[in-house]
Amino acid sequence: MSELIASEGEVPDVWPLRRGETLSSHDWFPFYTHRFLGSRFLSRCVMTGRREDLGTAMILWTEAMRQDPAGTLPTDDLDLADLARFRTIEDWQEAKVNVLHGWVPVMVEDARTGEFETRLGHPGMIEEIVQDMHKRKRGRDAARVAGRSALKKHKIRTKMRDMGVQEHIIKDDRAITALAEHFEHSELYITPDNVRAAMAEVLGYTGDVTPISSARDR
Repeated sequence: MSELIASEGEVPDVWPLRRGETLSSHDWFPFYTHRFLGSRFLSRCVMTGRREDLGTAMILWTEAMRQDPAGTLPTDDLDLADLARFRTIEDWQEAKVNVLHGWVPVMVEDARTGEFETRLGHPGMIEEIVQDMHKRKRGRDAARVAGRSALKKHKIRTKMRDMGVQEHIIKDDRAITALAEHFEHSELYITPDNVRAAMAEVLGYTGDVTPISSARDR
């Protein structure tokens, strides 16, 4: 196991990302050159004659971006040696003191169970990078979802107009939103027959699209 364990009685900080919050689809991350060049980590590797540890650290930084959650590493030396591309655990043991400079135990929450596990996190540069990147990712994901929903609503309204549905129903955003959610979960194509069936199932409208109950009252 890694020697990076919290002191007795000291509780590790909670990592800002939880299980399932990843950046595995990204093939890049920002690199703060000035902070790196002025870091104690760089000076330590150079002064101890271990320049090769810089490359190993970069491999682990990159691997951390692909981990779950993003920005963390496992605590087990065997897992770390494998991620760092070492062939023997002995070679890893020689490099780990420099390579894991700045990495500390952190608590990672599993959102599904509420349980915590211990992993390694870098409270400085790596934490800032993954927080910023994941925030941007959430924003892009939300925009894609909103765009997909808007497209479904447009298709539904178009089909309803072609079917001769009353305009006040077509303009009812709550009704159209309910239909769009139905198609999102059912994965059905938006065809006249499917729209007619969805109107009956979701909104309570009959096959001739005459309302028998108002969606506004629901």
